[in-house]
Amino acid sequence: MNRIDGIRLKIERAKKHIRDLDHRIEIFGESKPYTIGAKPHTVPEIKHTTLYVASVSTIPDDFALIIGDAIHNLRSSLDHLVWQLVEAGGGTPNERTAFPICFGAKGPQQYASAIGSGEIKAMPPDAEKALRAIQPYVTSDDTLWHLHDLDRIDKHRLIIAVGTALLDWHVSVSEDLTIPFPTTPRHLIAGYEIVNIPTATYERTGHQNFKLGIDIAFGESEIVAGKPVLETVNYMAQFVGSIVASFECFL
Repeated sequence: MNRIDGIRLKIERAKKHIRDLDHRIEIFGESKPYTIGAKPHTVPEIKHTTLYVASVSTIPDDFALIIGDAIHNLRSSLDHLVWQLVEAGGGTPNERTAFPICFGAKGPQQYASAIGSGEIKAMPPDAEKALRAIQPYVTSDDTLWHLHDLDRIDKHRLIIAVGTALLDWHVSVSEDLTIPFPTTPRHLIAGYEIVNIPTATYERTGHQNFKLGIDIAFGESEIVAGKPVLETVNYMAQFVGSIVASFECFL
């Protein structure tokens, strides 16, 4: 096996978890995970009916496990990359050999400290320069930092309190015609008022024709709070894949 092959296996494993999650989210969305209620507008004179979220199903417990596995495989693929770079430079990796991810005002000091341990300085000089150049404190891109922090969290608790996110709502006029109404993505909770419509219109159509477009988003306690999970982890997988590809010439 070439040095790069084992690293790519980790990334492919992460992508498999992401595909599994995509399939599970699709099934969840088809399971009618919410109900819509209707109530008179708070101002009777307006003669409108308010449609609201009456209930929302709990996200399956294993969603967090699948997300955590995907995140961990992506993060560990970067550690594998540095291990191989150290060996390619003639060094001997050890238990402190890891891909440094340094950010913020202390980034330069953190990076210097990381290079001084784990035999990282033994990697080919041009590879070390490339490694420094992609650090979050240099690029101001937080993708690597988010990946690192989510992986760190998963080591201590179930990752990422995920929740249902409302992406849009739409009206099914017929089997062939659906009218979408985009909205600002938000955490979907029972009691959330979706829209006010004329009562006469509501009585003609019935709220069973109103559907919600939903996704799974990171919980409010996470570093990427509110962001759609699939979109985020897919981007991370592409980002890590591009990093690994850029270092292949040094292996």
